[in-house]
Amino acid sequence: MSASLEKTMVAIGGQSALRLVANRMKRLPLSFYLQAILCAALWGSAFPVIKLSYTHLSLDGYGEKLLFAGTRFTLAGLLVMLFCGRAIWRQFLGAPKGLLMGVTLGQTFGQYVFFYYGMSVSSGALGSLLNGTGSLMWVLLAPLFLKTAFPTAKQWTALAMCLVGISIAVYAPGVGSGNVTYGVIAFSCVGLSGAFGAIFMKKIAPLVGAREVTGLSLFIGGVMLCVAGVYETGLFIEGYSWMTSGVTVYLALLSATAFTIWNRLIQLYSVNVMSAFRFMIPLCGVIESALFLKNESIGIGIVIGGVILIGSLYMMGRLEERAKQVLG
Repeated sequence: MSASLEKTMVAIGGQSALRLVANRMKRLPLSFYLQAILCAALWGSAFPVIKLSYTHLSLDGYGEKLLFAGTRFTLAGLLVMLFCGRAIWRQFLGAPKGLLMGVTLGQTFGQYVFFYYGMSVSSGALGSLLNGTGSLMWVLLAPLFLKTAFPTAKQWTALAMCLVGISIAVYAPGVGSGNVTYGVIAFSCVGLSGAFGAIFMKKIAPLVGAREVTGLSLFIGGVMLCVAGVYETGLFIEGYSWMTSGVTVYLALLSATAFTIWNRLIQLYSVNVMSAFRFMIPLCGVIESALFLKNESIGIGIVIGGVILIGSLYMMGRLEERAKQVLG
């Protein structure tokens, strides 16, 4: 073997060793944790805000609730599209329409048709708990539709502990107030719709861009919700006020921010780690519902469940890091 060839092989070996060390030093960045927590806090605040809106804004009919949701998401979509600039129209024309409609029906229209109904018949805490079922549905459906690997035994353990933590956090008197049966059915459909929406987002985001798809899906889904609730337009306009406008703007900003960030994270990180961090949403929903809704309070269960959840999320994050090291 020539000396030059030996030097080349040594150099390649040295680069491989450096790459291995670099992979071992990889960690989920702090920005990931901050963004995931921000999304969870924003979506968590939606539970008490929407619940209070039903009472203070006199949104009695289901059609009125759909119009309220539709104006929220239409505005949110417009806000996101403004940041996309003129390219948004070109992106819409070139986007795979089937995938775009899948995101729209899953993340916006289908999910919130059931969400707003569920919130009208059950408590904020119950809605927060059942919202976590979407994480498990996502993990189960992703290998079938995205051809990703099924979670490992350790990842299943971490996901199961997330569910245990959430269950403990919301175990308190009054959690099951309202029509529990209808609430369970509605929020289970919310989780299923959201899981399919995330799967379609995972497919289309690399082709069009997560932000562009978010803006388009929110806007189109918002218009569809308005059309679905059009039969109670008169009642909605009659009860419309400055307070309604303020709440709508807040929820629109919430949706525009949270969906844009979350969909970008879906594009960058694995299904398993995102499904685990999705459990932060029901935890924040329970805490914020307890803070702002008079008939719901923070108990020892939230403290214990929160600790279990955070520990499980840390475990899932470490498993994701190790998976990257093996693949790297």
